[in-house]
Amino acid sequence: MASRRQIPILSDEIYEDFSYDQPCASIGKVYDRTLVLKGYSKTYAMTGWRMGYAAAGPKLHELIEAMTKIQQYTFVCAPTPFQKATLTTFECDMSGFIAAYKKKRDMIFNGLKDRFGLVKPGGAFYAFVPVPQGAGTATEFVKKVIENNVLVIPGNVFSEKDTHFRISYATPDDKIAKGLDILNRLAKG
Repeated sequence: MASRRQIPILSDEIYEDFSYDQPCASIGKVYDRTLVLKGYSKTYAMTGWRMGYAAAGPKLHELIEAMTKIQQYTFVCAPTPFQKATLTTFECDMSGFIAAYKKKRDMIFNGLKDRFGLVKPGGAFYAFVPVPQGAGTATEFVKKVIENNVLVIPGNVFSEKDTHFRISYATPDDKIAKGLDILNRLAKG
């Protein structure tokens, strides 16, 4: 549909390296009117530094020029220490860290799939978990979970429905195990 109407597509690929079970598919490889956004904050734990880049083919040259103008007149450049730190990412092997996140994802999935009906997340370090039957809305369930010292976010922050909650598994394995125990206990009613 985008091709028929020559509509540009924005592809946010910030979590590209966190595609656990298969390589991340980029529409930019098959559609020449794609603006790909990538960065360093997730893979290299540079959160808040706002180091990233945009890439597009010749058909979006004017868009890149307009983005460059906006950048030039809103700030001069990223701080020098951030730029130098970003250069070191080209020499960093993050595969061990990504494998550790895959293990955490598997802990979450195996701990919640039966009682919660969780579909295995394909990437990133979040799970969007359905509320178990009989537990009320996600907002109601999240309130109980938070009262038990497990931080989760109600899904209606990300969706119009109040049927899921979001978990981040960017935390130590022992905290994940403890959180899974509490979630499963609360799901029983």
